[in-house]
Amino acid sequence: MNQPGVSRVVILGGGITGLSAAYELTLRAARDNRKLEITVLESSGRVGGKVMTETKDGVVFELGPDSFITAKPDALALVRELGLQDELIKTNESQKTIYVLSKGRLEPLPEGMSLLPSRVLPFLTTKLLSWKAKFRMALEPLVPLEEEELDESLGSFIRRRLGQEALDKIVSPMLAGIYAGDCEQMSLQSTFPQLKELERKGGIFKGMRAAAKRPKASTDLTMFMTLKGGLSRLIEALARKLPRGTVRTNAAALSLKRRGAEWQITTKEAMISADAVISALPANALAAVIGDLDFELSAVLKEIPFVSTATVSLVYDKAGFPDKLDGFGFIVPRSEGREITAGTYTSTKFPERVPDSQVMIRCFMGGAGREEAVKTDEAGLSRIARKELTDLLHLGEAHPKFTRSQLWENSNPQYNVGHSFRLRRIASCLQGHPGLILAGCSYEGVGLPDCIRSGREAAATAYKRIVGRSPAPARPSR
Repeated sequence: MNQPGVSRVVILGGGITGLSAAYELTLRAARDNRKLEITVLESSGRVGGKVMTETKDGVVFELGPDSFITAKPDALALVRELGLQDELIKTNESQKTIYVLSKGRLEPLPEGMSLLPSRVLPFLTTKLLSWKAKFRMALEPLVPLEEEELDESLGSFIRRRLGQEALDKIVSPMLAGIYAGDCEQMSLQSTFPQLKELERKGGIFKGMRAAAKRPKASTDLTMFMTLKGGLSRLIEALARKLPRGTVRTNAAALSLKRRGAEWQITTKEAMISADAVISALPANALAAVIGDLDFELSAVLKEIPFVSTATVSLVYDKAGFPDKLDGFGFIVPRSEGREITAGTYTSTKFPERVPDSQVMIRCFMGGAGREEAVKTDEAGLSRIARKELTDLLHLGEAHPKFTRSQLWENSNPQYNVGHSFRLRRIASCLQGHPGLILAGCSYEGVGLPDCIRSGREAAATAYKRIVGRSPAPARPSR
């Protein structure tokens, strides 16, 4: 029952975004000695969303993300706030080569390749590209600036700057893999706007070379980091910081309505009132909840497409494994016709994940245009991954000691061309719904740091509205 005189915020969704929002609200209320009733409604029986860790016989399985990027500070900052800094694990920097499958062979990605190439010479010697493609890439500094300001697909941009072969064999499998997307559909503006900025400043090679030459700050961080025991440690620590009874699992929001100055959220068990609502639900899930509230907003949310992906982790005994796994793993271009899209050599990238006597490889499947491969059960996913790895890595008679598969059905939002326009339409609709704030991976960033930032910014917006310090901006939280 709601307490009279107490401000109330309901958060829809108990993934990393929703928990981060609840944590931020808790901090602000404690700082100001203000009574604030926070309720997190989670439809499933567990919190964490796609952050999901399991352990077995000393092996740590990450069924969703396995690390976070440190270039974006929000995840690392939260880890430190929660006192988990001693549990941080770096990547194995002595073995960070990434391979690309080309004509059935794994070839190393040229040196100087991070987001995009920063050095010409390694690309002139790589076996991944034909001489025609290498010549085309070398001409990139001469490609004129495209003045048109309309949203462009990532594929169109890379084709203009570097050529079709570089797009197909290298850039597309790297960049599209982050979003499980199709470069021909992905919005440059909404996924990698920094590339357009490089074009304005003289081209990709010039900009990437300049970035590579900047002095690096002294740090003990690596580009990607994770936690001992898995990323679920972050979820557990967040949940412990929340007041008892904040999170309600198996409590899906069925509808959202406005009554006077209050919001009313209906679940199967109760009707909950709130002064503000933060939705950390995927856009497609929120669309179903608000259908009666705002048909137009629901329709725009439904326009954001989602695709299915899967992860399959396979653990082998090192003694029976035919070769040493050097590097972080490999990526698979669409042109290779494979059912897996990438593979991470987990036991090389994060050696702490498995006992010394074992090796682990984590395969990725699905994504835009490649979803047929994941239309099967867990056993089927494991069979596909085992078959592919046996062929690609020449494993012969080696069989995994055990496997763990996880399907993420319609869980990956696609920032396709026109995404920024959809966000503006959403913001326009929200003008008529003060106190309703949208956050999460459906809008402006899919990684853990993006989701944490989004949740905490949404909480700050909701809190300011409640205490009357400033009106809440009617837009999806960044």
